[in-house]
Amino acid sequence: MSGLLYENPIERFWTLFLDTLVFFLKSITYIAEAIYLTILPSSFRKVKDVSGQVVLITGGGGGVGRHLALNFAELDARVIVWDINQAAVQTTIDLLAKNGYHCKGYVVDISNRDMVYEKAKEVKAEFGCVDILINNAGIVCCKPFWELPDRVIENTYSVNIISHYWTVKAFLPEMMQSNFGHIVTVGSVAGLLGTYGCSDYSATKFACSGFHEALFTDLRTHGYDNIHLTLVCPYYINTGMFSGVKPRLFPMLEPKYVADRITQSVQRNEVNCVMPHFVRLLLPLKCLLPAKMCWELMARVMKGPQSMMLFEGRKVPAG
Repeated sequence: MSGLLYENPIERFWTLFLDTLVFFLKSITYIAEAIYLTILPSSFRKVKDVSGQVVLITGGGGGVGRHLALNFAELDARVIVWDINQAAVQTTIDLLAKNGYHCKGYVVDISNRDMVYEKAKEVKAEFGCVDILINNAGIVCCKPFWELPDRVIENTYSVNIISHYWTVKAFLPEMMQSNFGHIVTVGSVAGLLGTYGCSDYSATKFACSGFHEALFTDLRTHGYDNIHLTLVCPYYINTGMFSGVKPRLFPMLEPKYVADRITQSVQRNEVNCVMPHFVRLLLPLKCLLPAKMCWELMARVMKGPQSMMLFEGRKVPAG
């Protein structure tokens, strides 16, 4: 094994030199590719065909999940939605039927590991392998840390991140057998920049980013390079989840726009999808600027905490 500490110093030096050289040569290619794809009009981008593929969407009973179901149905995929709300599941099924598409829905509490595994068996028995898994379901409470009940903290973690372990463990083995599939992790901008009133929510979305990156590394290291992963980090979405919040500088994203961007990211095998794009420019500043300066930017210019203090949220969270 090359590059390990037990090699002699000369061999270790040349191994490091060659690996670093290859890294820089590949980096030139990757940067050129990124620039090319950025300036290339969308109509000229190559997209993968998802027709006939089985797409499972958690939190598919409303908001972004419902739009995703319709998007993939329009691409001739076989759509399955999971949601904790029976009425919401049926509404999605009816919407797709109205547009001439079939959709299978299951009532699933994704925080319940045994239920996830049980429903996954039912899905595989009826549809076979799941080709595209979209972990979209999420909940938010929005209270200062000291006002968060223990039960709410546990539930936020169970739905927003721990459930990803159960769904991925349920469907990844078949993807690995064929070295084929796609897993989408829906995080949040709040998982890139800590947000007022979201000590539980932001933490789970930061965890989504870590989960995505670590799973990506696991799969690539072991040669599963045709199992694609996409991390989606959107700004506030106008689904009712952040009802009452009034961002100062930028309006909330519309659910259809977010669903369309996620669909495009899957078709293009994008590893990261941040909405809107400009947020990606703020991330280096977070690391480079003094922490007090970042606070002033968030609190005084963007009025982030003040906006979140207006939070009302859904009466009963779906998904």
